[in-house]
Amino acid sequence: MEESGSPITGQSSGSRRGTSQAAYTDIDGTVTAYNTIFEFLRFDAGNSRKAEAEDFLGGLRAAAGNGVPRSVTNARYFSWWRGRSVSEVQELGERWADFQAASPDGWAFLEPVASLLDKHTAEGRRIVAVTASFEPALIRVRRRWPHLELLCTFPTAANGIYTGDIGEALVADAKARAVAAHAAAFLVDLSGSFAYGDHSSDLPFMALAGESLLVTPVKV
Repeated sequence: MEESGSPITGQSSGSRRGTSQAAYTDIDGTVTAYNTIFEFLRFDAGNSRKAEAEDFLGGLRAAAGNGVPRSVTNARYFSWWRGRSVSEVQELGERWADFQAASPDGWAFLEPVASLLDKHTAEGRRIVAVTASFEPALIRVRRRWPHLELLCTFPTAANGIYTGDIGEALVADAKARAVAAHAAAFLVDLSGSFAYGDHSSDLPFMALAGESLLVTPVKV
């Protein structure tokens, strides 16, 4: 039997009464100066599987360069984790976050979005990641913003073991559907909310917010 996570995790304790505002943000290249899932894979590979990891990631980049949709390359990424324990990968994510924390200058958060998220947090808005990444690769980001909610890609699992498949890649229109569902579930006033991204594929979800900012893409 397959298990899959809800597309909404880590909700804050905001009330369902009335309406609230939120800031919805892409992560890779918008909040982080690195690609969370690629770098997490490299951390997993270490030195012993370094060549294998680079061949794997190079294949994903080559496919993208040949016009393969992001939804397809994102799904292929998760084949790396096939056969791995969900709890083991989660613990790996904690260790990666510790590793990043030991050299924060090498794992930078990007401006202006990082400061904007701080401002939204201080003003009581929900902050919501809208990303094709997955939870274990985002632990350091969530440590930085403890109330961050996740709309992300969920790898499927059976008996606590990753199958290598996913429910749906959270890219392009899938991001917009996830944001709309989150807003409906938590009575978020989208017209009074904010959205941030760095790629044209982010525009569908950004269009749902009253204010949005498409930042200059960062090579990640």
